[in-house]
Formats: sequence, C-alpha cells, structure tokens
Amino acid sequence: MISKTKRENAKSASPRETATILGARLRELRKARSMTLQALADKAGLSVGFLSQLERDQASPSVRALNALAQALDVSIHWFFPDPEEEQDPDADVIVRSGRRRSIRFDTGIKDELLCPTLTGKLEMLLCTLQPGATSDDDLYSHKGEEAGYVAGGTLELTIEDRVFVLEAGDSFHIDSIRSHRNRNPSDEVTTVVCAMTPPHY
Repeated sequence: MISKTKRENAKSASPRETATILGARLRELRKARSMTLQALADKAGLSVGFLSQLERDQASPSVRALNALAQALDVSIHWFFPDPEEEQDPDADVIVRSGRRRSIRFDTGIKDELLCPTLTGKLEMLLCTLQPGATSDDDLYSHKGEEAGYVAGGTLELTIEDRVFVLEAGDSFHIDSIRSHRNRNPSDEVTTVVCAMTPPHY
C-alpha cells in the first residue's frame, strides 16, 4: 500500500496520476522482459483484456492482481509506484535519488537497483550488489545486446564461455551478451558493480 503522507503544503497526487504511473511502469517492465500481454496474462492468471486496460490506465488493479503481476515479473509491488516524495520531484524523469531506487532481490544473493528513471530508453543502468558466494546463475546464460560493468568494491569472477576473469575494485569489463556468461562473487566480502546494458533487461 502506498503511503499518503506528504510534505507540509505539498500537493497530493490524484488517483488518476497514480494509475498512469502504474500503467507505464507495468508496460515498460513487461517489454523489458520481452513478454507479450498473453504470456504475462497466462503467468499471472489474469485476462489479456484486463492487462491491456491496466497498461492504458483504463482499469484499477486489486491487491491480489498486483501481487500476481509482481510475482510474474519477479519484482515487489513497490516497483510499480513512486514514493510520495518522488511524486513531487520535478526532476524524477531524469534523476534517480539514492533513496528512491527500484530494486529486485534474488534468492541467489544478488540485489539489482535501477539507476535510470525508466526502462523505456535503449540503455539500462544498475547497481548490483553480490553477497559472498552469490552468482547470477548456476549455468552460463546469454541474451541479446551488450553489457559493461565497473567493479566499485570487492571481487567479481566473470566467466565468458570457457574463459574466467577475476576483477578487483577499479576494474571494468564490456561484453557482447550473446556470448554465454555468468557473474559470481568468489570472496567472503560484499561485491558491488555498476552495470550498463542495452537493450534494457528488466
């Protein structure tokens, strides 16, 4: 549930404004996941028509429907909504404040925080935090596009096909994502990596 508390004398966002934000964020995340409306509807147990209405701001979802969509897209419900201060931030279309990043946590020990305001552009930036022993996947994987990263802290083990690289703080990389790859934190300390990829993956 979104808090309605605002700064003193701040204007509250209307239900229509909130619905517009939800529809836009739902659509951009679905497209970034390369999912059709039908695929998302099947996974979430909702109708295609209802999802289409949500994305076009012509319907309001129930808490159950939002939970189903969040689970199908591997995010929390908070992904779809700005916090009250973001709603009043005139720079929110360009700037992501440090305390207002949308994030995804994986059970593999990785947390990804979105550093760009939306997923509608051609470039995505993430702050990736890998707990000790965390890995992006047990197996190598590939996807279309390119990605680059800067290791801000800790140690990153980057596997690209049959090559294994160990990067320390200050090192960086760039790869064609169609090549099978995997990231892992082989150390007993937290690793942080600033990543950029195109097209958006989330």
